[in-house]
Amino acid sequence: MSELKELSWEIQETVQPLPFEALERRGIRRRHRRQALTGAGVAAAVAIAVLAAVLPLRNVIGTEKPPAGPPTSIQVDPTAEKLIADKKSGAGAIEFGTPTRWASAWSSPGPNYTYLGAAVLVRDGVRTTAPVRKNGYSVVRVGDEVLALSMPTSMKGTDPTWAQSVMVRLTDQGRDEKKLRWAPPTGEFADGDVLLAAGTLRALNPESGVLREVKIPGIDNVYQTYRDNTGRWWLVGGRNSGVGNIYWTDDHGKTWDHSVISPGRMGGKLAVSPDGKTLLVIPGSKPSARHSDEPVPLRLSTDRGEHWTIVAERDTTYVSALVAFDNGTGLVLYQGKKRELLRPGIGAPLTPPTDLGGLEALGEFVYGMQYNGDNAITSTDHGKTWKYFVPR
Repeated sequence: MSELKELSWEIQETVQPLPFEALERRGIRRRHRRQALTGAGVAAAVAIAVLAAVLPLRNVIGTEKPPAGPPTSIQVDPTAEKLIADKKSGAGAIEFGTPTRWASAWSSPGPNYTYLGAAVLVRDGVRTTAPVRKNGYSVVRVGDEVLALSMPTSMKGTDPTWAQSVMVRLTDQGRDEKKLRWAPPTGEFADGDVLLAAGTLRALNPESGVLREVKIPGIDNVYQTYRDNTGRWWLVGGRNSGVGNIYWTDDHGKTWDHSVISPGRMGGKLAVSPDGKTLLVIPGSKPSARHSDEPVPLRLSTDRGEHWTIVAERDTTYVSALVAFDNGTGLVLYQGKKRELLRPGIGAPLTPPTDLGGLEALGEFVYGMQYNGDNAITSTDHGKTWKYFVPR
């Protein structure tokens, strides 16, 4: 099996025990154009996927071995399979639970300038698909599992798109598909809930399928969420006036603490290591500025935000993503005139792949989607070398 195929192990679940017998897999390696998929459907799926929250992670890197052969496909949706294989379709996002458990979101142009979405889920050599939906999919990590989520257009209980909203999972018990259920807004959330940043803050219960809005005093918009291994939830949020802050809670939303990222700037980006000690943060843009070449400080903390060190200054417009590791280091993807993979706490910057469109981390396993292509791109050595595969 080639290196590319070694990274393309796929999972599927059904209500029956998972079959893990290997089947011969087609070596589909076609690259598709993604320019045609920059509409609202793909944009929403990608944004939510990038901002999706995670539950605590165990140290899984290096513990999984590939299944003996190609993946087994079970309980696939024929319409979804057709969409995913279509030359007009494109992969918009990928999320890993372990190196052998992942889900990807796909989107294709529909009639009248609309978009249709589907998803692939893979678990230790078994593969399934999520049904086609108009609202598209985000992919969300839940511990060492990943689910595909098609949410309603709004959080109003009367919104008719709730009827089409769905959550699909692959577990050791098989494939699990649930309709999402509306519940009134809340100020607190349960320990098993996953927080999602979708403009508003939302809490999803993966077991029941209940999805509800979470209201935090003083916050109008939420841009990122993350849960570290201690159970602390972190988020980047702010008011419509533009001020972006880091918020965190240790008691499921009963109380929140916060720290200002940069006065007078919108949003910002935050990375948190699995143990919650290493933080990377960069301010967002000024509220009225379309673009500014003014450098802003990229800051690193290795003590849970008690002290900060400026490790670089860059135009925030071109800082695509940040990830942080337990050893006090991190990676930052900068896509300005000079493309760089900054390595705070490690050493000199590297030159990233020219088509690397984003950056996420599972422990020290780093990955992202290809810009203007359908490949997922992965690295196991902090960005020194990369591998490609099509997550279908």
